Amino acid sequence: MQLHLTFLKETPTDENVEKIKTYNYEPDKFEIEERDVFIYCTGKYHQSKLTNNFFEKKLKVGATTRNWKTVLKLQELSR
Repeated sequence: MQLHLTFLKETPTDENVEKIKTYNYEPDKFEIEERDVFIYCTGKYHQSKLTNNFFEKKLKVGATTRNWKTVLKLQELSR
């Protein structure tokens, strides 16, 4: 399993968050927490439908996605 984090440029509307929750791309899953989207991929991220482009289009906000290892490294560098 691979974990990725999508950073959203701004908080999406409640309406768009509710709409995106209707999409089911099992076995991959996602959880939206304000301006962050946690993505759990069972395979490779590039094979998942839960891409950066998917979240930008459905939530109507800019986004960038990083794998968990990179997120932890960025956190380390920010201290």
